Amino acid sequence: MKKFKLSRRILPALFSIIAFTVNAQKLPNVQQSSLCAPVDIKIDGKATEWDDKYQAYNKSTELFYTISNDNNNLYLIVHAIKPRIIQKIIAVGVTLIVNNAGKKSDKAMENAVITYPFLSFKNGENIISNTGLKSVNIIPKFNDTAEEILISQKKSDSLIAIANNLFSNQSKLIKIKGLAGIPDTAISVYNEQSIRTAATFDNAKTYTYELSVPLKYLGLSIDNLQKFTYNIRLISRFDANKGRVSTYYRYGDGGQIDMNADLDAPTDFWGEYTLAKK
Repeated sequence: MKKFKLSRRILPALFSIIAFTVNAQKLPNVQQSSLCAPVDIKIDGKATEWDDKYQAYNKSTELFYTISNDNNNLYLIVHAIKPRIIQKIIAVGVTLIVNNAGKKSDKAMENAVITYPFLSFKNGENIISNTGLKSVNIIPKFNDTAEEILISQKKSDSLIAIANNLFSNQSKLIKIKGLAGIPDTAISVYNEQSIRTAATFDNAKTYTYELSVPLKYLGLSIDNLQKFTYNIRLISRFDANKGRVSTYYRYGDGGQIDMNADLDAPTDFWGEYTLAKK
């Protein structure tokens, strides 16, 4: 098997992944309790208000996350540390489904659906390239489990700032469906409905995304503390329907393996939440 040399530039990213992986083992698969949002919460793509700690780590999607609320908004923060997961997020976005009737079906009529970022395939690939971190799936033998190998592209940390600028300049749309009083469409991140999103890469090349949605658009109210359901998902790149998708295959032992199966298969999970009230 071809050997990959890891440069010093990639070590901080590896240390960050190791630290978060250890923490993930201590967290539940789905958030267990309601949570009041910090008073100083800011939608800026950073977990500062949370001391970079999360309520759950979901193994299906390989995402850290926290859901919280105040009297007016529902908040979601998502954190990804694995390059392949980040690559998929940039390609298809993070989709949040909220069902105020407590149903767990992606086809339910009551679903309110929000997806961000909503990027073209070309722009997404350009952003990932500028993070300075590339990943590939290596399959030593047919039917073996794929291993993620990190490869340094010899990019400086200063290019993370370039990647963040590219992301900020190009991720101007939020895709919505089923929100009360808002047509199903893609809306600007500067929308009048006060739906706020932000996401950033840090110098360890991990990715953090934040979302704030007024409760009224989800059919929720702090005056009604009935339990509702939510779904967090990363759809297939093919389902994103953005045109050209790079997929590579390996042949061996008379079979064929999609080397990008992790990017091309959807992953998701359902949880339940009751609004927290101070």
